[in-house]
Parts: sequence; structure tokens; C-alpha cells
Amino acid sequence: MTKWTQLGAIFCLIAISATLALGTQQSQGAANPADSAKRGNEVLLEAAKAAGGEKLSSVSTLAIDESGKVITSQGDSSLSVKWMVAYPDRSHGEVNYAGQSVIQVCDGTSAWLQFSEGTRDTTPVISEFKRGISLFGGGWGIYEQVLAGKMHGQFIGEAEIDGKKTLGVSIDGPFGPLKLYFDPSTHLLSAARFQSAGAQGKSDNEQRWSDYRTIDGRVFAFSTVTYRDGAKFFESTIQNVQLNPKLDESLFAKPGPAVAN
Repeated sequence: MTKWTQLGAIFCLIAISATLALGTQQSQGAANPADSAKRGNEVLLEAAKAAGGEKLSSVSTLAIDESGKVITSQGDSSLSVKWMVAYPDRSHGEVNYAGQSVIQVCDGTSAWLQFSEGTRDTTPVISEFKRGISLFGGGWGIYEQVLAGKMHGQFIGEAEIDGKKTLGVSIDGPFGPLKLYFDPSTHLLSAARFQSAGAQGKSDNEQRWSDYRTIDGRVFAFSTVTYRDGAKFFESTIQNVQLNPKLDESLFAKPGPAVAN
């Protein structure tokens, strides 16, 4: 198994933080497309307002310290990432996975992993990276697009996730199709479902958010759990979030030739 197979698929999944939980049920959505579009956009706007509303529009960059573990049948492995995010579609992650260091970057049009011996192009799965950028903190990137009138959704009905009722909305963007599920009381994002590409093919994914905290009037999720094909795969917590740090453009500059497969 190559280093890309071992590490690259994991880092793409970290960027998306994924998984589909088994045993959930979903009710029918609105009666017709017009009604479902209206209700879906209402739910998205309620969520954006609950997370900070127009204050989110002033956030152009983030610095995030995240740590957690990857859970597999072979055992658990520690993981930590120092993220630099530039909305709408750039990210730089300094990843330490089980003692190995890798840089993960998306510049908006291409994506790559940087190892000590060179780089591995991951542009074919750039949608995985863009999805992760949009979902940081419980959907901040999506909310910015909703508030700008650039993203819309379709209501898909109620679903029970982790024993709680949620309101489902489907959206489509540069990251592909995505189903979002919101807490009807707080209006904040509870979970997201989607398919992701990996070394072993496509997988069904669900990411859940919790431990929401207020940062300068904006609400950010500090805990996430990812399931893959129904089994817990990744869990993490946020240690620190900085709003609008000045980012060096060199963080998103692609280095030399790619590593061979």
C-alpha cells in the first residue's frame, strides 16, 4: 500500500469529516418543488442567522487548531491539524497523523498533499477539500454563500439523527450534492450526509457537530464525529479558533514536482 493510499484518503476525509449512520428514518419533504425550495431556503437562512448572521460575512479567514483520533479495526491513531482557511475555497493544513507529517492544501482550483519527498496531486478529488472548507465550524462557508444569495436548498423532510428530530435540506455546490440536517430548536447544523471518494471507492458518510460556542457573536462547533458506512471513523475537538488572521499567500503556492504513485 502506498503512502498516498495510507494517508491521502484519510486527509481528504479529514477535510470533509464524514459518515452515514445506520438506522435513521426520513419523512417526505414538501408537496412540490416550489414549496420545498421555499422551505429549504427558510431553514438555511434560519441556520445562517443562528450562527451569527451578517457577522459571518465579515469572516474572510480562519486559523483553527484541531486534534482527535482516527478509529479503524486495526486500532486508533492520533491526529492533529493546524488549519488556515481562506473563504470561499482555500485551505492549508499542517497534519500530524500517528507521528507522520503531511501538508494538505487546496488553492481553489487544485489540491495536493506535500510529503518530505515531494507532492501528490489530489485535484481529481478537490470537491472533497471544498466540502470540508464549507463545513468548518458547522457550515460557516455555506452560510456565507446563503447570506450572499449564492446558495439555495430543497427541503427534504424530517429525519431522526442520534435520537433527535432534525430538518433536512439538500444543497449542491462546488463540493457536489450534500444533505444538511438542522436542530429545529437552535436552528444550528446537527449533521451532514454525502458520498466521498477514497482509496477503496466511494463511501457513505455522516458528520455530526456539537459543543457550539460563541466567538465574537458568531457560533462555532468545537466538536465533531465522523461516521463512514455506519461505523465511527473520526472524532475531534477544536482547541482554538482565530477569526480573520492575516494569511501569507505562500501557504497556497504549489511546490515542486509530484511524487510518483
